[in-house]
Amino acid sequence: MLPLFASLLLVATALSASSPPALALDNGACTDDYCGLFDFCYEEEIMQMADAMASVSSGMQDLGYQYINLDDCWGGPRSANGTLTADTSRFPSGSLAKVTSYVHSLGLKMGLYLCAGNETCKYKRPGSWGYFDQDAQTVADWGIDFVKLDWCNHPNLPPPTVYGMMRDSLNKTGRPIVFSACEWGEDEPWTWGMETANMWRVHKDHLPLWGSEQGTANIIQSMAHLSKYAGPGGWNDPDFLMTMLPPLTERESRTEFAFWALFAAPLIVATDIRNMTDVKQSILLNPEVIAINQDAFAIAGDIALNNTDGTQVWTKPLSPSVDNRYAVILYNSNDVGDKNITIPWSILNWGNNAQAEVRDLWARERIGYIKANYTAINVPPRGHMLISITILQ
Repeated sequence: MLPLFASLLLVATALSASSPPALALDNGACTDDYCGLFDFCYEEEIMQMADAMASVSSGMQDLGYQYINLDDCWGGPRSANGTLTADTSRFPSGSLAKVTSYVHSLGLKMGLYLCAGNETCKYKRPGSWGYFDQDAQTVADWGIDFVKLDWCNHPNLPPPTVYGMMRDSLNKTGRPIVFSACEWGEDEPWTWGMETANMWRVHKDHLPLWGSEQGTANIIQSMAHLSKYAGPGGWNDPDFLMTMLPPLTERESRTEFAFWALFAAPLIVATDIRNMTDVKQSILLNPEVIAINQDAFAIAGDIALNNTDGTQVWTKPLSPSVDNRYAVILYNSNDVGDKNITIPWSILNWGNNAQAEVRDLWARERIGYIKANYTAINVPPRGHMLISITILQ
């Protein structure tokens, strides 16, 4: 569990009338996709982060970033009547109402962390078990716009039951609140999440590593074949983006961000936005990559080719026509050795003579009009090429 993360969120463009239908939790929240950033947990820091996000010079709000979320760090003891309070050493008023009001005054939104069990995961703050209705009303009264419910110290009940209880408690408040089910993927939440939450974790916590069980490479593979479970109002959540957190390299960080974009996953980024390097900004603020994540069709991408040489092709249909335009990741999953990686138009059900416009989304440059297939040359290990391809009519 990574503590003290303020979450900066990017909300998608409105879905078009032609978007594919999907069953989803009807709680008035998160009909579009979701992005974010988690970091820091003191009132003054949160206000500074909000100022940075809202500033014209950062460009973040123009790209759609609008949530500040607190993770496991903010809670204080319950009051005599059982009401949640904030840690007064971090939030002097003992409430999150003040900081939430400030965040709202900048046109941003506020979210926080709760836990389904008796106490929270890292800091052992009060959990919400036995207090779901009361805690839901408290956060609604504070003006909270997003709730993540973690799974530590949970009751001996099926996860769909427990998360369904908090869903109902939040809905009783009458306030639209984005609901994140952080169940770690143990009970296949993608199979029940759409009726219960707006997003659901599909894996254990993501760490700023590449090759471990909880590293980026493994999480990418865990997302294969899950696209059918996601859609407008409900999202597979591979956890925080660890963009440029040591020891992740720039190459690994770009690969991470490209995949989260293609997955139509929540882009929840662990970083201090008050002091981002040029490289980190170039990753987190690339409008063409963000546009893939936020595409109006809200279709999650998935693996299309898994080659024996360790290379893969992943695709995501894009608006305005589901069969005519795609985002494509040409991915070298190997740890050593450059690879050439080809996407043949045939896997998109295009004819061999079809011509398509190919665009490099990281470079934001048109490559040209290509017939039959496209090959990325010398893709480095752990690297990728992210392109869009549009068939010429």
